[in-house]
Amino acid sequence: MMKHRVLVAALAASAAFVAAIPASAQVAGIATINTMEVITKAKAFTAAENQLDTTFKPVRDQIQARQTKFQTDARALIATIDTNKDGQVSEAEEQAAAARKDPNYTQLMTLQNQANEEIQKLQLPSVLAELFAFEKILALYDAAQISVVNARKVNVILSPEAIVYAPDAIDISDAVVAELDKTPTVAITPPANWQPQQRTLQFQQQVNELKRRAYQLAAARAQQQQQQGAAAAPGAAAPAARPAAGATKPAKPEPR
Repeated sequence: MMKHRVLVAALAASAAFVAAIPASAQVAGIATINTMEVITKAKAFTAAENQLDTTFKPVRDQIQARQTKFQTDARALIATIDTNKDGQVSEAEEQAAAARKDPNYTQLMTLQNQANEEIQKLQLPSVLAELFAFEKILALYDAAQISVVNARKVNVILSPEAIVYAPDAIDISDAVVAELDKTPTVAITPPANWQPQQRTLQFQQQVNELKRRAYQLAAARAQQQQQQGAAAAPGAAAPAARPAAGATKPAKPEPR
């Protein structure tokens, strides 16, 4: 899936993956590993993301349609709050509308709350499914790491950021990936009344943040390429102005 490829590309750009090494090359019982890179490179993570995309595509289409409806319904109301007519609602304009109890602002907030509630209900099954898959993958990661630690007689594991200098032999990332890939898939259907661990919730937030950054980077690069292409074209018109924001706080699901 394109989303996963973008995420992997962003992770690869932040720190290169090194080749797996023999146990004899281990340095004084010390190792480093980047947990996020290892997990998001694993077959189980890729398979779960692809399965979630396929299974919940109809629901995500519904969410997108609900977002579009909110943007359409809110456009006229936003225009009345945008007092300086710059196409955007600033924090000061929003606060002023709330202070004067502008009925258009009240109606806008009502529409937004309704959209958020509906979107959250639509999202819940897919969010729980993702969390369930992540929790299974985290458990597999723990077992894979312990297996590599025991095989290589590792006494201490540090994050790469904690190391000023070390030979490549100190990194056990690929070895843990190889161990993790022995289980290439996990289930995505949680049992009734299942609740995720706090660790799983934190991991999901980290994954979402990585994806958000990857999408921002991809969008910025695409915009830059578009602008460069427009500038290079003879007699090209100036690029269009940035579209006006659809709302001050648009309803939207958590990024995936």
